[in-house]
Amino acid sequence: MLAYLSRNLDAKQKSVMLLHAFPLSAEMWSLQLDALADNGYAALAPNAFGFDDSPQKQNWTFNDYADALAELMQSLGISQATLVGISMGGYTAFAFWKKYPDKVKSLVLCATRADADSPEAKAARMEFIDALLKNGIEEAVKRMIPKLLSATSHRSRPELLKRVESIIRKQSPQAIEETLKALASRDDSVPLLASINVPTLVIGGAEDALMSEAVLKTIHSGISNSQMHIIQGAGHLPNLEEPDIFNFYLLERLRNL
Repeated sequence: MLAYLSRNLDAKQKSVMLLHAFPLSAEMWSLQLDALADNGYAALAPNAFGFDDSPQKQNWTFNDYADALAELMQSLGISQATLVGISMGGYTAFAFWKKYPDKVKSLVLCATRADADSPEAKAARMEFIDALLKNGIEEAVKRMIPKLLSATSHRSRPELLKRVESIIRKQSPQAIEETLKALASRDDSVPLLASINVPTLVIGGAEDALMSEAVLKTIHSGISNSQMHIIQGAGHLPNLEEPDIFNFYLLERLRNL
């Protein structure tokens, strides 16, 4: 069973499942867990295979991850939830929607993309694995910190940089390796977009070095019942970089369901 962080799970009829980015963990959602609970929602943030206290799993796929999330929801008595996914969490949300659409009340897709890895992107992930096996977890810190946070955050939020570095350093090289393989082998979700018929919110950071506004617009235009917001001053992790604004959009979406 996947490990998770949670708040206010008694409010099962108003459940929100928060899906973390790579190579972070459920810890990245602490401010959203509190904000959701304070507003009467059941908040659940699972850890992917191998992250924090979740069990390791070799050669896992996002379909496996979706199955594990469905099992977790069933164990907690949650029949339906809003899925909030950032980056890798968005890939997870697409996989979950493909297998379990009846369990999805709405979607919040942040700093993510629907298309699969290109051959070049897959090769880059394999090169990342080679360097990771040689240099350990510091390789992930060195590679990801410049990409995850905006130039604004690098200039003015040194405490956030330290926090993100700390979360990455808690993870094992094995978990990072297996996740990189899953990322490289994930399905193309572009064909799924037209089938998404639940209220959907797309959020991006104006300074995101990994997911441009054009990439997010592809998702927004492909999902008929969707809205989109771009958060200024944020990069790939707007929930951490501009949590007040992110939480405002998230709670606004939930209240309008």
